[in-house]
Amino acid sequence: MNLSIIKKTTLTFFAFAVLSSCTEQYVYQNQDFEDALTVEATLTNELKFQEINISRTRPVNDTVKIIESGANVTVVDSDGKVFNFDEKDGKYISANEFKAEPNKTYQLKITTSSGKSYVSSTEALPTQNTIDLETTIADKDGVRGVQVNVKSFDPTNTSKYYRYEYDETYKIISRYSIDERIKLVQQNGHYIYQKVPVETNIKVCYTTKHSTGIRQASTVDLAEDRVKYAVRFISDTDYMLTNRYSILVSQFTQNQSAYDYYYKSKKIIDSGELLSPNQPGYIVGNIKSTTDLHEKVAGYFEVASVSKKRIFFSFKDFFPSEKPIEYFTTCDARFYGFDEIQSNNYDILKTHEYIGDGPGMTPTGFYMVEKVCGDCTSFSSNVIPSFWEN
Repeated sequence: MNLSIIKKTTLTFFAFAVLSSCTEQYVYQNQDFEDALTVEATLTNELKFQEINISRTRPVNDTVKIIESGANVTVVDSDGKVFNFDEKDGKYISANEFKAEPNKTYQLKITTSSGKSYVSSTEALPTQNTIDLETTIADKDGVRGVQVNVKSFDPTNTSKYYRYEYDETYKIISRYSIDERIKLVQQNGHYIYQKVPVETNIKVCYTTKHSTGIRQASTVDLAEDRVKYAVRFISDTDYMLTNRYSILVSQFTQNQSAYDYYYKSKKIIDSGELLSPNQPGYIVGNIKSTTDLHEKVAGYFEVASVSKKRIFFSFKDFFPSEKPIEYFTTCDARFYGFDEIQSNNYDILKTHEYIGDGPGMTPTGFYMVEKVCGDCTSFSSNVIPSFWEN
């Protein structure tokens, strides 16, 4: 990996605030909180329903995202074709599937419900590259684990700027197999305990997480446009590797202006939300108001080529003679008597799973474990992903 900009350690604050390059300068501005429109939009060369996020800035200590609702959102290409976006679930989704194409430019246009209008600069699709993923045992800060690297090569030497995201999915197997549950039923004016069968799979689940933060690489200082970027490190004690793990990595080829914008956004606030709308300052992007030239707009409309690659592996693939960490480490069974269950208003039946009767011909209670130890659907999903391979 080569991040040439990171190497420039002698930058002064002014040089950081106003990035000198052959492209338009994006100025970091630090001021008191000011309400402003925030746009997060990446149009790609994938044939899909494209998404655009539009919200308002918010104070640093405010975690509630303020959606800009009721806006008219379109993307117009250089041929004059208009792509309409509809508001859905807090986002703006294209009415039809489409993709960015080479040799065309695209422009984002927004009109809010209050009548204010905004427009982006025209953006073109960069060169597309294919990617490959390699895995290796590595040591990071004294911790052993598995390193996932992205590798790509552009023989035309024209790409130069890259951003990365990933989705990781891992398989969860509950510590206990739960076949029956205890249910309270009313009979003759009082409650009795009844065993009912578990009719769905609650033992095997799959959790998917999306990467956070901003990850970038640049080959500007290299003779070849060849990338080897360490995109993900997983400790050998991470439960994600216990059963089976998959990662889907996306490489976005950016132009220099988009790269600069994301790079400076990361420098200002390295948070879990891209283009964070509650950052202490903001970076002027490529979107401006057409109704008020002095109005501040946060965010960027990006057109990027994306390449994706998915791989699967597990702990035993790298450490075959060792035992992986148990997903659940505090799953000891405990006996709960009927008096204790009743004194807790029967909440134990909601937070625990039944694994057996207490001693004696006539049980005086049940052996139970915490719900997470027997029902993975309490925190994950039992739906097998369409891409999953065992």
